[in-house]
Amino acid sequence: MKKLIVALTLLAGCLSWQANAESTLTFNKEIGPLVLNGDEVASDIFSSPNQLTLESGTNQVLFSLGQLVVEDGRRTKFNSVPFIVRFNAPSDDVALSYLPFRTMEEAKAFDKDPRFVLKSASGEMIPFQLEPLYVNGMQGMKNYEKAVLKYNQKETGIAVVAIGQTSTTPVDQIKPKNANTGSSQRMILEAGFNNLSAQEQQAFMMWAMKNLKNAS
Repeated sequence: MKKLIVALTLLAGCLSWQANAESTLTFNKEIGPLVLNGDEVASDIFSSPNQLTLESGTNQVLFSLGQLVVEDGRRTKFNSVPFIVRFNAPSDDVALSYLPFRTMEEAKAFDKDPRFVLKSASGEMIPFQLEPLYVNGMQGMKNYEKAVLKYNQKETGIAVVAIGQTSTTPVDQIKPKNANTGSSQRMILEAGFNNLSAQEQQAFMMWAMKNLKNAS
């Protein structure tokens, strides 16, 4: 009986350690995660989550950066190319950040030589491998999950993760959290659409027409 109690205690301890081994990755508000460990990050067309749950060990994240900058005396939004990063998650939470820029010239310079910081909650600098990942397609219609899969299959990038290490959950099984339905969902879409620029509205309309469902 004592052996059983000891075994159960050890098992409970192992399970507790595994649960505690998970940590979270927090982003600057300007950083939008796209793919985590091979799976597309659940989001809507107007916003992305600023916190993800990491797996213990190696993690791979594809993300992009969008920030308002000044160009020719006017404020405009700079959207970076997607970046792919690989790192080993520590036992505590980590944060990915960067030093914000002000002008379009600074933003373009950052795009060519990105300077991100990955730091744990305890202040430890986490080493990582990062490089840009150019994804073909129009804005709003890019398949980022497929792009990451191809990137890993080539096995030539500095942030590659072995295919067997990444999750293989189909995209259509990944649902946005707290998704609204019916009229409330339509109201959210309408409100967000009105806040888009003319170029972003056009890109969204093309995406919507491509994915239009047949009325039954």
